[in-house]
Amino acid sequence: MFSARKRVLATILLAPLTGAGLVLAPFTATAETLEQPSAEVAQSEVTVVINEVVSKGGDPGDWVEFYNYGTEDVDLSGYVLKDDDDSHSYVFPENTVIPAGGYLVIDEKTADNPGFDFGLGGKDQVRLFAPDGTTLVDSVSWDTHANGGYSRNADGDVVETANPTKGAANDFGSEDPAPGNDRSVVINEVVYDDIEGYEDSIELYNTSETEVDLTGYSVHDDKDRPGEGDLTGSLAPGEFLVLTKDKDFSFGLGKGDSVSLRDASGAEIDRLDYEATSPIANFSRCPDGTGEFQHGTKTTLGAPNNCEPVAEIPTPGELVLNEIDSSPADWLEFLNPGDEEIDISGVEIRDNSDDHRFRFPQDTTLGAGEYLIVDSKTTGEVYNDTADIWEEGTFEAAIGIGSGDSIRVYDAETGELTTEYSWSNHPAIDGDEQAATWARCPNATGPFGLGYATPGEANKCAQPAVVINEIESNGDATDWVEVSNVSESEVNISGWTLMDNDPIGHANDTTPLPEGTTLAPGELFVFDQGEHFDFGLGSDDTATIRDAAGNTVDEHSWTQHAEGVLARCDGELIDVPVSTKGQPNACGNPVVLNEVESSDADGGEDWIELYNPTAEKLDVSGLGVMDDKERDYTIAEGTIIEPESYLVIDNLDFGLGGDDEVRIFDGERLIQSTSWSSHAEQTWGRCPDATGEFANTQKPTPGAVNQCHGIPNVIEWPGDPNPRVIDEEPMFLTDSSGLDFADGHLWAVDNGTGIFWKLVAHQDGSVEYAEGWENGKRARFIQDADNPEAAGPDAEGITVDGDGMVYIASERDNSDKGTNYNTILQVDPNEPGPDVVASAQWDLTDLLPSVNANLGIEAVEWISNDAVKDKIVDLSQAEDGSVLYDPANHPNAIANGLFFTALENDGKLYAFVLEPEGKATLVTVIDPQIGGAMGLHYDVDTDTLWVAADDGYQGTHAKVTFNGTDTPEVVHVQRPAGMENLNNEGFAISTMDYCVDGERPVWWFADGFESGSLRAGTLKCGAPDDEPTEEPTDEPTENPTGGPTDEPTEEPTEEPTDEPTENPTGGPTDDPTEEPTDEPTENPTGGPTDDPTEEPTDEPTESDQPGQKQPEGDDSVPAAGQDGEDGSSQDGLAATGAVGIPLGVVGIVLLLLGAFMAIRQNRRMLN
Repeated sequence: MFSARKRVLATILLAPLTGAGLVLAPFTATAETLEQPSAEVAQSEVTVVINEVVSKGGDPGDWVEFYNYGTEDVDLSGYVLKDDDDSHSYVFPENTVIPAGGYLVIDEKTADNPGFDFGLGGKDQVRLFAPDGTTLVDSVSWDTHANGGYSRNADGDVVETANPTKGAANDFGSEDPAPGNDRSVVINEVVYDDIEGYEDSIELYNTSETEVDLTGYSVHDDKDRPGEGDLTGSLAPGEFLVLTKDKDFSFGLGKGDSVSLRDASGAEIDRLDYEATSPIANFSRCPDGTGEFQHGTKTTLGAPNNCEPVAEIPTPGELVLNEIDSSPADWLEFLNPGDEEIDISGVEIRDNSDDHRFRFPQDTTLGAGEYLIVDSKTTGEVYNDTADIWEEGTFEAAIGIGSGDSIRVYDAETGELTTEYSWSNHPAIDGDEQAATWARCPNATGPFGLGYATPGEANKCAQPAVVINEIESNGDATDWVEVSNVSESEVNISGWTLMDNDPIGHANDTTPLPEGTTLAPGELFVFDQGEHFDFGLGSDDTATIRDAAGNTVDEHSWTQHAEGVLARCDGELIDVPVSTKGQPNACGNPVVLNEVESSDADGGEDWIELYNPTAEKLDVSGLGVMDDKERDYTIAEGTIIEPESYLVIDNLDFGLGGDDEVRIFDGERLIQSTSWSSHAEQTWGRCPDATGEFANTQKPTPGAVNQCHGIPNVIEWPGDPNPRVIDEEPMFLTDSSGLDFADGHLWAVDNGTGIFWKLVAHQDGSVEYAEGWENGKRARFIQDADNPEAAGPDAEGITVDGDGMVYIASERDNSDKGTNYNTILQVDPNEPGPDVVASAQWDLTDLLPSVNANLGIEAVEWISNDAVKDKIVDLSQAEDGSVLYDPANHPNAIANGLFFTALENDGKLYAFVLEPEGKATLVTVIDPQIGGAMGLHYDVDTDTLWVAADDGYQGTHAKVTFNGTDTPEVVHVQRPAGMENLNNEGFAISTMDYCVDGERPVWWFADGFESGSLRAGTLKCGAPDDEPTEEPTDEPTENPTGGPTDEPTEEPTEEPTDEPTENPTGGPTDDPTEEPTDEPTENPTGGPTDDPTEEPTDEPTESDQPGQKQPEGDDSVPAAGQDGEDGSSQDGLAATGAVGIPLGVVGIVLLLLGAFMAIRQNRRMLN
């Protein structure tokens, strides 16, 4: 903190604040007592200084006080005030005069100073310039907000004061503080965890001989929020006062936190900053009141601290195999890390052969903390297996350590194996075997890994290029371990495996990574249960990453499940609440900085948008927001963001510039940030929303999903927001996957067994087994026809073609889970069960991108040729996409359609023509841009292909509309608001004849549930708008669903009426002069035919079929609003086909329309 001008100011008498911030006060100093301003910083005539600043907690806002210490009035008209950012400036208006000895105050929150609207930050300054804007008159700067304010004292220095005196003489308090206030009361003991059953507690102690009034005192943690620990009462000499959480203060003490004590002036008089290193979560002063803080040995709240040193219990001696060198020299290093000497006589060493044995001779000891090297010449006893005796000999006579070998150590008394380490190759660092050993890292306690040769010394570990970054052992659909490449070079991880704490029992339960698998610098990779290992991770377990040679790359152990996940933060794996599988760890608060407005086109406030990516309410209280100038804003206490919702902050204490940044801090930890070099044309936001990188957006969307260039728009679920569980009682198995709807039936498949079911579907979404399908049928590979014990296909998707044949998509053979085998099986559902062998199958593995075994095809959907002809490109005919799909180019295709598959690895759709004898042709590739595609369903009523993602991509859906180009139209649809984020792998939509009250059922199928796997919701029967209108219109519009309306009213009816009414879409009119007919007309537009003599037909029209789209009108009858061949408009009655209607009927209709319009006009006038 500094001041550009230093003055000697005499006492200023207090004067009341009056008017618009201008204050006069008597001034007793003489001209000789004031130091004149330096010519370097000001004009000699100016006698104004910045006298007081409040940058936080001002009344009503941040304010700056100026004082004229001269003997003449000073006119500040045209002078300029800036903070530390030249883009923030305030020009004093005309006739701004400070009288001699007077004050002027400007406040950002009052109307008296328009233009002074920029806040003052925690690290900021205020600068006063002459009217030229460049000549500095005075300035004050600071590094952090004051508890009160910053004031200029009599020496001309600017110092922190507890009590701001807005528009009055500065108050620095009494020069003689009251007795007992000079650190008489101190923090004496702190308890920050309930290890011994205590609440978070702070003990104060009065070290003086005088009672201390604690009124106005306060305690704080590192968040430093006012009002959370205010004290009252008094503390007698030598007494203790114990303060407890929720009784005396409202904050909690974290495992790494601070505790501070402030007196009534706000000055800090004592402080403890600590890390969670105390064994009993206690820090105590020893001796009381005056000593330094140390780890407490006993909690003594309200009594003198226990400062007796704890008697150290010696660590028993232990023999530790610590380091192994297998090339070029053979040697072993043992260590005794204990405090006592140990006898190792008779301890036996073996390699990977039980015939190769060496043991230490009698009277061999190892001192406390000592190392012992056993090399080729070390003498001891060697086992002679021929004679079955022990003989004197050297280590090399018994054991030669090989490139693929083991070292085993056996107890001398029991003969039990105590230590074993195995490897497949000599250790090498950057190819140098001579420099490397297998060494415990950390020394003596850690697992074996690569180290530098340090015989007889503490191990020097080679920094692993790949480390364990996150562990999920409980709570996700699968257990998994995420690794990260922390080096600056690509790492080949081909052949790597994950192991738990049972390497022998689970030796055959791992799947090595495929050849060619690499990890780029900074890249993450997830070892996933079911794909890379078949065991589960327990509550007391170990995760070990091994390279292709079986060497340990990294390892981590835990004794209980994390409440969330174990994630690497600041180098250590700690328990964090939010899982971020395959994404950066959620260290600190998991809130996402999602969108920034730095230059509102309408002149509004700058704002930032935060997003809660979790399924729980998220407390963001106390988070700090900063720009690039260290100006900060603290989010208010009690600020909660609802699950997967947004928070917009538009009252920042600072403005955002064209070349700026926003940073979010959780305490001292930076958790989110973004920067930009110029204002965005619209806003600066994450694309895709919440997960992508920052980019220029299409338009501002505060509090809503970001709209981004090249990324589909996002709409809300167009149906019931609260799907319900259908299978309250178990109906399926636990590996639920694909769904399909066809001919009134819902088809479902289980990927663990290959069993599929046929279900009768009802209009309310409920289902029941079709007759004879209670146990389902099991799909089998052709090659397993004679092997009923084979595990069978990993059946992920199911679809039914136009002839009723079932097709199942499998990404691997469950008998060989480590190998990707993308296959479509054709099965005849009419074949008797329980097993149905495929009648045909197609191996698509070589036609799809190479992926890991469990990231293959997740869904399959048959779409008829009529729906795709000339609407998608055919890459098999032209790789540049210049040829559209024509079934004639594929004469041997089966099923009269295409088979679309969804690949989990890249989320793209791959469409195939399937032909006899297992031949398949890739036709097109479509990217729905939702990340991971898990479910597919083609809606025949809206000509839309729906794609569903699982919980890894927030359950998003994509609507794909084929348009005859290589870039189909894509719109993203959020999952229903009331449905939790589930691992949905199947999705299906009923047809329009299932519509009830304008909605029809849809279904989701979630993996991992014994019951509650099948959920039913609804979808509006009319195609949902991809761009919902922002404002409803008062004008009646044509009914988009084609159903009849009661009358063209301002408010659309929710229920269609059975009465014939005037229909704006061209339905039959209500003619009171004619008898209504029960027979529907042939005219698909709903109007009467041109031929009044034509007999009505008994056949229903297409428009009468539930949910069917209205067909195109006859070219000979122009639609409403179009011109006929004679150029005349076809609006009005002509548009409804009114030719031939009797004039009496026309007259009545006109009268009714006139009455309706009169009523409508009346309503408008009343409104």
